[in-house]
Amino acid sequence: MGTNARVSEMLKFHFGNKIFCTDGQDGVLTRVLFDAATRRLTHLAVRQGRFFGKTVYLPFEQVTTATADGIWLNSTLAELAAAPTADPSGAELDPHTVVKNGTGSGSLALVAVQPGSGELAYIVVRNLPAGRSTMLREQYIAKLESGQITITADTALLMSLPPYRSDRVLQQEVEQILFDLGFLHIDLKGMSLRVLDGVLYMDGNISSALRGELAQDQVAGVEGLLEIKNNLIADDTLAAQIALALGQDERTRELPIGVYPQLGVVRLSGSVRNAQQKTAAEEIARKFAGVRGVINDLLIDPSAEMLYVMSAPEGGETRDIAPGKFIRHTK
Repeated sequence: MGTNARVSEMLKFHFGNKIFCTDGQDGVLTRVLFDAATRRLTHLAVRQGRFFGKTVYLPFEQVTTATADGIWLNSTLAELAAAPTADPSGAELDPHTVVKNGTGSGSLALVAVQPGSGELAYIVVRNLPAGRSTMLREQYIAKLESGQITITADTALLMSLPPYRSDRVLQQEVEQILFDLGFLHIDLKGMSLRVLDGVLYMDGNISSALRGELAQDQVAGVEGLLEIKNNLIADDTLAAQIALALGQDERTRELPIGVYPQLGVVRLSGSVRNAQQKTAAEEIARKFAGVRGVINDLLIDPSAEMLYVMSAPEGGETRDIAPGKFIRHTK
Protein backbone atom coordinates (compact mmCIF):
# COMPACT_ATOMS: atom_id res chain seq x y z
CA MET A 1 0.00 0.00 0.00
CA GLY A 2 2.99 2.25 -0.48
CA THR A 3 3.06 5.37 1.64
CA ASN A 4 -0.64 5.07 2.49
CA ALA A 5 -1.98 4.55 5.99
CA ARG A 6 -1.51 1.20 7.68
CA VAL A 7 -4.43 -1.23 7.56
CA SER A 8 -5.19 -0.56 11.22
CA GLU A 9 -5.64 3.16 10.45
CA MET A 10 -7.92 2.75 7.44
CA LEU A 11 -11.69 3.20 7.62
CA LYS A 12 -13.53 -0.05 6.88
CA PHE A 13 -17.18 0.03 5.88
CA HIS A 14 -19.18 -3.14 6.49
CA PHE A 15 -22.69 -3.03 5.09
CA GLY A 16 -25.29 -3.38 7.82
CA ASN A 17 -23.02 -1.88 10.47
CA LYS A 18 -24.55 0.23 13.22
CA ILE A 19 -24.16 4.02 13.16
CA PHE A 20 -23.03 5.79 16.32
CA CYS A 21 -23.45 9.54 16.85
CA THR A 22 -21.84 11.59 19.58
CA ASP A 23 -24.95 11.16 21.75
CA GLY A 24 -26.24 7.70 20.84
CA GLN A 25 -26.81 5.03 18.20
CA ASP A 26 -29.31 4.98 15.35
CA GLY A 27 -29.42 3.46 11.90
CA VAL A 28 -27.35 1.07 9.79
CA LEU A 29 -25.13 1.48 6.74
CA THR A 30 -26.86 0.31 3.54
CA ARG A 31 -24.46 1.54 0.85
CA VAL A 32 -21.60 3.91 0.09
CA LEU A 33 -21.19 6.38 -2.77
CA PHE A 34 -17.94 7.12 -4.60
CA ASP A 35 -16.82 9.71 -7.08
CA ALA A 36 -15.88 7.27 -9.84
CA ALA A 37 -13.26 9.59 -11.36
CA THR A 38 -11.27 10.28 -8.19
CA ARG A 39 -12.22 7.07 -6.38
CA ARG A 40 -13.02 9.03 -3.25
CA LEU A 41 -15.83 8.07 -0.90
CA THR A 42 -18.28 10.98 -0.81
CA HIS A 43 -21.41 9.82 1.05
CA LEU A 44 -22.88 7.10 3.26
CA ALA A 45 -26.46 5.92 2.92
CA VAL A 46 -27.89 5.26 6.39
CA ARG A 47 -31.28 3.69 7.01
CA GLN A 48 -32.85 4.83 10.26
CA GLY A 49 -35.09 2.57 12.26
CA ARG A 50 -35.03 -1.22 12.17
CA PHE A 51 -36.98 -2.05 9.03
CA PHE A 52 -38.87 0.66 7.16
CA GLY A 53 -37.19 3.84 8.36
CA LYS A 54 -36.12 6.57 5.99
CA THR A 55 -32.70 6.59 4.33
CA VAL A 56 -30.52 9.65 4.77
CA TYR A 57 -27.22 10.58 3.12
CA LEU A 58 -24.24 11.73 5.13
CA PRO A 59 -21.02 13.27 3.80
CA PHE A 60 -17.87 11.22 4.35
CA GLU A 61 -16.37 14.08 6.39
CA GLN A 62 -18.69 13.21 9.28
CA VAL A 63 -17.00 9.82 9.79
CA THR A 64 -14.43 9.58 12.58
CA THR A 65 -14.02 5.80 12.87
CA ALA A 66 -15.24 2.82 10.85
CA THR A 67 -14.48 -0.81 11.75
CA ALA A 68 -16.29 -4.12 12.00
CA ASP A 69 -17.63 -2.86 15.34
CA GLY A 70 -19.53 0.03 13.74
CA ILE A 71 -19.28 3.50 12.26
CA TRP A 72 -18.81 6.57 14.45
CA LEU A 73 -19.80 10.08 13.36
CA ASN A 74 -18.91 13.52 14.64
CA SER A 75 -22.59 14.54 14.46
CA THR A 76 -25.53 14.24 16.87
CA LEU A 77 -28.68 12.13 16.56
CA ALA A 78 -30.65 15.28 15.75
CA GLU A 79 -28.24 16.15 12.94
CA LEU A 80 -28.49 12.59 11.62
CA ALA A 81 -32.27 12.77 11.58
CA ALA A 82 -32.13 16.09 9.73
CA ALA A 83 -29.74 14.82 7.03
CA PRO A 84 -31.00 15.02 3.41
CA THR A 85 -32.92 12.12 1.90
CA ALA A 86 -32.21 13.02 -1.73
CA ASP A 87 -29.90 10.51 -3.38
CA PRO A 88 -26.64 12.28 -4.33
CA SER A 89 -24.87 11.42 -7.55
CA GLY A 90 -22.06 8.89 -7.55
CA ALA A 91 -21.19 5.24 -7.97
CA GLU A 92 -23.34 3.38 -5.42
CA LEU A 93 -21.86 0.26 -3.86
CA ASP A 94 -23.69 -2.18 -1.57
CA PRO A 95 -23.52 -5.91 -0.69
CA HIS A 96 -25.23 -6.74 -3.99
CA THR A 97 -22.51 -5.04 -6.02
CA VAL A 98 -20.98 -7.40 -8.56
CA VAL A 99 -17.19 -7.62 -8.68
CA LYS A 100 -16.03 -9.14 -11.93
CA ASN A 101 -12.96 -9.88 -13.99
CA GLY A 102 -12.72 -11.44 -17.43
CA THR A 103 -13.69 -14.96 -16.31
CA GLY A 104 -15.97 -14.72 -13.28
CA SER A 105 -17.72 -12.59 -10.72
CA GLY A 106 -18.26 -12.30 -6.98
CA SER A 107 -19.94 -9.95 -4.53
CA LEU A 108 -18.66 -7.02 -2.50
CA ALA A 109 -18.12 -7.71 1.23
CA LEU A 110 -16.52 -4.49 2.48
CA VAL A 111 -14.84 -1.29 1.34
CA ALA A 112 -11.82 0.34 3.00
CA VAL A 113 -10.66 3.90 2.40
CA GLN A 114 -7.80 6.13 3.46
CA PRO A 115 -8.47 8.27 6.54
CA GLY A 116 -8.87 11.94 5.76
CA SER A 117 -9.00 11.74 1.99
CA GLY A 118 -11.54 8.93 1.58
CA GLU A 119 -9.54 7.47 -1.30
CA LEU A 120 -10.27 3.82 -2.03
CA ALA A 121 -7.68 1.57 -0.35
CA TYR A 122 -8.99 -1.95 -0.84
CA ILE A 123 -12.11 -4.07 -1.18
CA VAL A 124 -12.95 -7.56 0.02
CA VAL A 125 -14.69 -9.81 -2.51
CA ARG A 126 -16.69 -12.96 -1.80
CA ASN A 127 -16.65 -15.98 -4.12
CA LEU A 128 -14.05 -14.74 -6.55
CA PRO A 129 -12.65 -17.35 -6.84
CA ALA A 130 -15.59 -19.45 -5.66
CA GLY A 131 -15.63 -20.52 -2.05
CA ARG A 132 -13.25 -17.89 -0.67
CA SER A 133 -12.95 -14.20 0.16
CA THR A 134 -10.08 -12.13 -1.19
CA MET A 135 -8.71 -8.70 -0.35
CA LEU A 136 -7.92 -6.63 -3.44
CA ARG A 137 -5.90 -3.46 -3.24
CA GLU A 138 -6.85 -0.37 -5.20
CA GLN A 139 -4.25 -1.11 -7.88
CA TYR A 140 -6.32 -4.08 -9.10
CA ILE A 141 -9.54 -2.07 -9.50
CA ALA A 142 -10.09 -0.89 -13.06
CA LYS A 143 -13.52 0.72 -12.85
CA LEU A 144 -16.18 1.76 -10.31
CA GLU A 145 -19.82 1.90 -11.37
CA SER A 146 -23.11 1.77 -9.51
CA GLY A 147 -23.64 -1.86 -8.65
CA GLN A 148 -20.47 -3.07 -10.37
CA ILE A 149 -16.70 -3.09 -9.88
CA THR A 150 -14.38 -4.28 -12.63
CA ILE A 151 -10.99 -5.65 -11.59
CA THR A 152 -7.85 -6.50 -13.54
CA ALA A 153 -6.80 -9.53 -11.48
CA ASP A 154 -7.23 -12.78 -13.37
CA THR A 155 -8.00 -16.12 -11.76
CA ALA A 156 -4.34 -17.13 -11.48
CA LEU A 157 -3.47 -13.92 -9.62
CA LEU A 158 -6.52 -14.23 -7.37
CA MET A 159 -5.53 -17.76 -6.43
CA SER A 160 -2.01 -16.60 -5.58
CA LEU A 161 -3.31 -14.04 -3.08
CA PRO A 162 -3.89 -15.16 0.52
CA PRO A 163 -7.56 -15.65 1.40
CA TYR A 164 -9.28 -13.00 3.49
CA ARG A 165 -10.22 -14.94 6.60
CA SER A 166 -12.82 -13.95 9.14
CA ASP A 167 -11.79 -12.27 12.37
CA ARG A 168 -13.28 -15.16 14.35
CA VAL A 169 -11.15 -17.77 12.57
CA LEU A 170 -8.00 -15.65 12.87
CA GLN A 171 -8.68 -15.04 16.57
CA GLN A 172 -9.02 -18.76 17.25
CA GLU A 173 -5.78 -19.57 15.46
CA VAL A 174 -3.83 -16.83 17.24
CA GLU A 175 -5.11 -17.92 20.65
CA GLN A 176 -4.27 -21.55 19.95
CA ILE A 177 -0.72 -20.74 18.84
CA LEU A 178 0.00 -18.68 21.95
CA PHE A 179 -1.63 -21.21 24.27
CA ASP A 180 0.60 -23.93 22.83
CA LEU A 181 3.64 -21.91 23.94
CA GLY A 182 4.01 -23.31 27.44
CA PHE A 183 6.28 -20.53 28.65
CA LEU A 184 3.53 -17.98 27.97
CA HIS A 185 0.89 -19.55 30.21
CA ILE A 186 1.75 -17.24 33.10
CA ASP A 187 1.57 -14.20 30.83
CA LEU A 188 -1.71 -15.00 29.06
CA LYS A 189 -3.84 -13.81 31.98
CA GLY A 190 -2.35 -10.34 31.60
CA MET A 191 -2.75 -10.18 27.82
CA SER A 192 -5.73 -9.05 25.76
CA LEU A 193 -5.84 -10.35 22.18
CA ARG A 194 -8.32 -9.24 19.56
CA VAL A 195 -8.50 -9.52 15.78
CA LEU A 196 -10.48 -6.71 14.15
CA ASP A 197 -10.69 -6.36 10.37
CA GLY A 198 -7.72 -8.67 9.94
CA VAL A 199 -5.52 -6.70 12.38
CA LEU A 200 -4.30 -8.36 15.58
CA TYR A 201 -4.25 -6.05 18.59
CA MET A 202 -2.04 -7.30 21.43
CA ASP A 203 -2.79 -5.23 24.53
CA GLY A 204 -2.24 -5.58 28.26
CA ASN A 205 0.81 -6.71 30.20
CA ILE A 206 3.55 -9.28 29.77
CA SER A 207 6.43 -10.24 32.01
CA SER A 208 9.23 -9.16 29.67
CA ALA A 209 9.79 -7.33 26.40
CA LEU A 210 11.53 -10.44 25.02
CA ARG A 211 8.44 -12.55 25.62
CA GLY A 212 6.33 -9.92 23.89
CA GLU A 213 8.57 -10.09 20.83
CA LEU A 214 8.51 -13.89 20.86
CA ALA A 215 4.71 -13.92 21.05
CA GLN A 216 4.49 -11.55 18.08
CA ASP A 217 6.97 -13.61 16.07
CA GLN A 218 4.98 -16.80 16.66
CA VAL A 219 1.71 -15.41 15.29
CA ALA A 220 3.23 -13.32 12.49
CA GLY A 221 2.91 -16.24 10.09
CA VAL A 222 -0.85 -16.70 10.52
CA GLU A 223 -2.32 -16.61 7.03
CA GLY A 224 -4.75 -13.73 6.64
CA LEU A 225 -3.38 -11.45 9.34
CA LEU A 226 -2.88 -8.05 7.71
CA GLU A 227 -1.06 -6.33 10.56
CA ILE A 228 -0.03 -6.82 14.19
CA LYS A 229 -0.30 -3.98 16.69
CA ASN A 230 1.85 -5.06 19.61
CA ASN A 231 0.88 -2.75 22.47
CA LEU A 232 1.96 -5.13 25.24
CA ILE A 233 3.63 -3.40 28.17
CA ALA A 234 6.46 -5.46 29.63
CA ASP A 235 7.16 -5.63 33.34
CA ASP A 236 10.88 -5.07 32.83
CA THR A 237 10.20 -1.96 30.75
CA LEU A 238 7.69 -0.71 33.29
CA ALA A 239 10.13 -1.30 36.17
CA ALA A 240 12.85 0.69 34.40
CA GLN A 241 10.49 3.58 33.60
CA ILE A 242 9.11 3.83 37.13
CA ALA A 243 12.53 3.47 38.73
CA LEU A 244 13.88 6.26 36.52
CA ALA A 245 10.95 8.51 37.41
CA LEU A 246 11.40 7.85 41.13
CA GLY A 247 15.09 8.65 40.84
CA GLN A 248 14.43 11.92 39.01
CA ASP A 249 11.57 13.25 41.14
CA GLU A 250 12.82 15.56 43.89
CA ARG A 251 10.38 14.02 46.37
CA THR A 252 11.80 10.49 46.06
CA ARG A 253 15.31 11.08 44.73
CA GLU A 254 17.99 8.83 46.30
CA LEU A 255 15.50 6.96 48.48
CA PRO A 256 16.00 3.17 48.67
CA ILE A 257 12.83 2.13 46.80
CA GLY A 258 12.52 -1.17 44.97
CA VAL A 259 10.11 -1.54 42.03
CA TYR A 260 8.66 -4.99 41.36
CA PRO A 261 5.93 -5.21 38.66
CA GLN A 262 4.05 -8.44 38.04
CA LEU A 263 1.86 -8.26 34.93
CA GLY A 264 1.23 -4.58 35.57
CA VAL A 265 0.65 -4.79 39.33
CA VAL A 266 3.56 -2.84 40.81
CA ARG A 267 4.88 -3.51 44.30
CA LEU A 268 6.94 -0.76 45.89
CA SER A 269 9.30 -1.99 48.58
CA GLY A 270 11.90 -0.21 50.66
CA SER A 271 12.05 2.82 52.90
CA VAL A 272 11.00 6.45 52.83
CA ARG A 273 11.45 9.16 55.44
CA ASN A 274 7.83 10.28 55.80
CA ALA A 275 4.24 9.62 54.75
CA GLN A 276 4.37 12.30 52.05
CA GLN A 277 7.21 10.49 50.27
CA LYS A 278 5.33 7.19 50.50
CA THR A 279 2.29 8.80 48.89
CA ALA A 280 4.43 10.53 46.25
CA ALA A 281 6.12 7.25 45.26
CA GLU A 282 2.74 5.62 44.69
CA GLU A 283 1.48 8.60 42.68
CA ILE A 284 4.55 8.43 40.45
CA ALA A 285 4.08 4.69 39.84
CA ARG A 286 0.35 5.00 39.05
CA LYS A 287 0.83 7.60 36.31
CA PHE A 288 2.41 5.11 33.89
CA ALA A 289 0.32 3.44 31.21
CA GLY A 290 0.08 -0.28 31.86
CA VAL A 291 0.03 -0.03 35.64
CA ARG A 292 -3.03 -2.01 36.74
CA GLY A 293 -2.47 -1.49 40.44
CA VAL A 294 0.10 -0.51 43.06
CA ILE A 295 0.92 -2.40 46.24
CA ASN A 296 2.64 0.14 48.45
CA ASP A 297 4.83 -1.78 50.88
CA LEU A 298 7.10 1.17 51.57
CA LEU A 299 8.07 1.55 55.23
CA ILE A 300 8.39 4.95 56.85
CA ASP A 301 11.83 5.20 58.38
CA PRO A 302 13.31 8.64 59.14
CA SER A 303 16.82 7.30 58.48
CA ALA A 304 15.83 5.66 55.20
CA GLU A 305 19.10 3.73 55.12
CA MET A 306 17.64 0.26 54.91
CA LEU A 307 16.12 -1.50 51.90
CA TYR A 308 13.72 -4.24 53.00
CA VAL A 309 14.09 -7.42 51.05
CA MET A 310 11.11 -8.82 49.15
CA SER A 311 10.42 -11.49 51.80
CA ALA A 312 11.73 -11.83 55.32
CA PRO A 313 12.52 -15.14 57.05
CA GLU A 314 9.72 -16.44 59.23
CA GLY A 315 9.62 -14.47 62.44
CA GLY A 316 12.21 -11.97 61.30
CA GLU A 317 12.49 -8.52 59.80
CA THR A 318 15.53 -8.94 57.61
CA ARG A 319 16.77 -5.71 56.06
CA ASP A 320 19.58 -5.02 53.64
CA ILE A 321 21.83 -2.17 54.65
CA ALA A 322 22.33 0.25 51.77
CA PRO A 323 25.80 1.86 51.64
CA GLY A 324 25.69 5.48 52.77
CA LYS A 325 26.85 6.93 49.43
CA PHE A 326 25.10 4.37 47.24
CA ILE A 327 23.01 5.82 44.42
CA ARG A 328 20.41 3.26 43.35
CA HIS A 329 19.40 2.34 39.82
CA THR A 330 16.42 4.71 39.86
CA LYS A 331 18.71 7.73 39.75
